[in-house]
Amino acid sequence: MNFPTGSLACAAFCLASFAAAAQTPAPAAETPAPAPVAQPAPAVAEPITVELNKLEPQAGACRVYLVIANPGGPDITDLKLDFILFNQDQVIEKRVAASLAPVASGKTTVKLFDIDGQDCGRIGSVLINDVMSCGTAEGAIADCAKRITPSSRTAAKLFK
Repeated sequence: MNFPTGSLACAAFCLASFAAAAQTPAPAAETPAPAPVAQPAPAVAEPITVELNKLEPQAGACRVYLVIANPGGPDITDLKLDFILFNQDQVIEKRVAASLAPVASGKTTVKLFDIDGQDCGRIGSVLINDVMSCGTAEGAIADCAKRITPSSRTAAKLFK
């Protein structure tokens, strides 16, 4: 590039260059991203306790008493559990499914059912093998199996 000679011409050229540079828009300053909004921690659902309270011999059957508590809700309208009964040597005796609903929110309830052909004295432990269904009037309860907390007041252990 050839520059004009002379101080006046040089000053004019420099002034014109400076003016052109001043008219070029400066890059926009980056706007900082908004700070993330703090989300409340998800509420940890209270446990649904299932207690094996009593095994009672009946004519040709064993009556099972379960105490179920749902302190934190919601109302459970559908609860069906799959149980595996083990004998004293931890050999499987029988598989039983039982419907335990309804279980109201904030309520403790007793559910009982008979297991035909089962000698109560042979039951060494009971496994909650699966949650076959667990739901409210609005639909299934997420992580229902994780919420179930088993316990036992009998010689037979209840576990999952």
